[in-house]
Amino acid sequence: MEERRGGGLAIFLAFLAGGVVGAALTFLFAPVSGREARRRIKETAEEIREKTLDKVEEVKEKITGTVEEAKTAVKAAVEAGKEAFKQTRQELEKEREAES
Repeated sequence: MEERRGGGLAIFLAFLAGGVVGAALTFLFAPVSGREARRRIKETAEEIREKTLDKVEEVKEKITGTVEEAKTAVKAAVEAGKEAFKQTRQELEKEREAES
């Protein structure tokens, strides 16, 4: 499961890096004025920023969901442990009473 999470992040980072490289190459080979190139760079940087923030938010939501699932699992395990302890204690008390 851990590989899948890391793999998704790696794919996103590769996609992001590809976008940056593609944008840079486009600016290098496009015959436009300096003002137009700066405008394009600014727009592209803003798009990349927005996509990155969206991805960060998505990852945060997934992490939050995973943490909540883990909390629920731990609570269930604790309750099961308490119940097992209670049952064992009752059984031991019955055995002690039977021996008396």
